[in-house]
Amino acid sequence: MHDVTVEILENKKINAVYWKLTFSSSKLSDNVRPGQFLNIQIENSTAPLWRRPFSYYRVSGPKVEILYEVVGCGTEKLSQKKRGSTLKILGPLGKGFSQKIGAKRRILVGGGCGVPPLIFLAGKTKLSDSTPPILLFGCQSDDAILPKTELSKLKNLVSYATEDGSCGTKGFVTKLLEKILKENNPKKLFIQTCGPKAMMEAVMRMARTVGVDGELSFDERMACGIGACLGCVVETKEGRKTSCHDGPVFSFEELP
Repeated sequence: MHDVTVEILENKKINAVYWKLTFSSSKLSDNVRPGQFLNIQIENSTAPLWRRPFSYYRVSGPKVEILYEVVGCGTEKLSQKKRGSTLKILGPLGKGFSQKIGAKRRILVGGGCGVPPLIFLAGKTKLSDSTPPILLFGCQSDDAILPKTELSKLKNLVSYATEDGSCGTKGFVTKLLEKILKENNPKKLFIQTCGPKAMMEAVMRMARTVGVDGELSFDERMACGIGACLGCVVETKEGRKTSCHDGPVFSFEELP
């Protein structure tokens, strides 16, 4: 874990929903696992007071990319940062997704802010395998669909579900997952999911019904990012744990 001041290389809007921030730091990029996150101090002031957590989206050498959506004052201020501006960033933080799952096929189910870490995870998977990962992404409309340039290596593996039917299957992403579960041997699947809590709970219920193992990554509100403030506690079978330190990735077996 390192607390580093970095210079912004790029900060641009890539569609109607997402912004992409790029910077370079070998300390923040070395040995990063998909599912880990960064805690960014957006301003050197009390407004906003707390750092903001962001999942790793892509890492290439020392270059790090994150995707984010403007949802409040912190991300609004972040979107106004220009090339050459500096940010203080703490990371890598948290426990990432399992990358070794044996001979099982990886099913990645994402929605909203849960899409970036799953793209990172899919990119770390050997796409030349006979059973490449299947990516199922859900969003409200085609406004949130990532540009083809962002998914050039994964485009044939991604299926979309949009609530308004403007792209892919109309409805929730669980509709796509239901089809996958019906068409495959559950013992040969492994689900990894990240996104809205209600979506992940639905995914976990479906997986448990047919006996599929998996993991989910909690998108809890965080402050310190290191488990000290206890602001992101989640309930597990072993008691209360912090999402930022003990997670954010937990196995389905760990959760009630």
